[in-house]
Amino acid sequence: MEFVNRFQEIADLSQALTGHQPALVRLYGRRRLGKTEILQKLCKEHDGLYLLLDETDPPRQRASLSYQVAHEQHTIQLPYPQWDAFLDHLTQLGVRFVVLDEFQRLLTSDPQAISRLQHHWDSRMHRSGPSLVLCGSSIGMMQRVTQKRSAPLFGRLSADLRLRPFPYAAVRLLYPDLPEEDVIRRFAIFGGTPYYHQFSVGRELHRAVLEAFLASTAPLIEEPQNLLRLELKAPLRHNSILFEIGNGTHDLPGLESKVGVPHGGLGPYLETLRHELDLVRLENPILGARKRARYVFTDSFFAFYYRFVFDNRPRLELGRADQVWTEIHRDLDGFVGLQFEQVARQALALVNGGAVKDIAVEFDEIGRWWNRQGLEIDIAASGPKQVLLGEVKWSSKPVGLGLLQALEEKSQRVEGIDGRPVRHLLVSRSGFEEGLAAAARERGVLLLDLADIAAICEERYARRRPNTPAH
Repeated sequence: MEFVNRFQEIADLSQALTGHQPALVRLYGRRRLGKTEILQKLCKEHDGLYLLLDETDPPRQRASLSYQVAHEQHTIQLPYPQWDAFLDHLTQLGVRFVVLDEFQRLLTSDPQAISRLQHHWDSRMHRSGPSLVLCGSSIGMMQRVTQKRSAPLFGRLSADLRLRPFPYAAVRLLYPDLPEEDVIRRFAIFGGTPYYHQFSVGRELHRAVLEAFLASTAPLIEEPQNLLRLELKAPLRHNSILFEIGNGTHDLPGLESKVGVPHGGLGPYLETLRHELDLVRLENPILGARKRARYVFTDSFFAFYYRFVFDNRPRLELGRADQVWTEIHRDLDGFVGLQFEQVARQALALVNGGAVKDIAVEFDEIGRWWNRQGLEIDIAASGPKQVLLGEVKWSSKPVGLGLLQALEEKSQRVEGIDGRPVRHLLVSRSGFEEGLAAAARERGVLLLDLADIAAICEERYARRRPNTPAH
């Protein structure tokens, strides 16, 4: 699968690591996002040394590092009886920078090693190098090493980069020959994690889902479980929360009821899922009351998994993959429709501050709107000069004038507009009936179909090379 999209991150890291002064850089983010591939590319381009910390005790970690250094530098293997010996040796290698991948394992096995790193950086390495890249996939642990005032490396970072999943506009670069409709389906199922798309690129959708999730040898059937097991000692309750979110329960009281805990009992688990694992986020209604916040997945891959795979694993173990696929296929359009809303919001974010179809688009925040009575609007974007309210339809037929009329009626119920002009927006998979198109022209309604979304992505997130970084 072709390497795409991360050229801006590579450019930023290259600038930090090739300056006149040694740099201490942190790169972190959830597993499978491509951190290692980025760093290995940098090492090849700029005379860097890539080292991976094993998940073992300190003596074996140092023995592994000793072997890696000798192998990569083509020198004899030197023993590292203590961390000081390892850090001293790094300063003698003559490389521009050293990558310490899965750095959180060092904190887990020997917290004292971080203090020794701090000492060596402060006393010598910050002047004479080499630069260091601390890379890790445990978000919470990587943050604790550097962000709190009491953290050993607080205030010492020269550059800090958190890698996040691909947005839709980047995922579509992996599928240059697929129709837009099919790419949106792949994004809805495999999300924004590039690693997962290797099981989809070049395959028909049914085969991709079957082989990746449903077959007896499916590589992704335990992927979220493995992620939780690696990061958590007891992930059972976290799993329960994710399952309930995946099946449509998003508010805190509802989650507490479904999981079976008293009020306030899910707080620590939700904080872990949000801040340490980056699997869910708290979504507030735009122009609505914050007390109505909802928990949603940060990546559609996990939404798909907990909606269709997690609870079906017993049947899959019995060889009923075809039966499970039939059920997935029956409900897939409804699921993709929810993810299509996110695609539409991301497309608007790409044109924010500019114009689309000669209509100015400018906002400070974008999301969804809902109220206590159960009314919802798929897109709500609030800016100083206007409010944009819109509906998104993943329908196989063109949408008609009734959708616009319903949106206009719901817009009357939105609080917090404060006299700003309201512009309406409709996004449709299958276009618009002529009556709606005519009314939209008269009322200044913005209409977007799949071709419009493709054009926005092509213009603002085009296929680029390292000499023209993507933004």
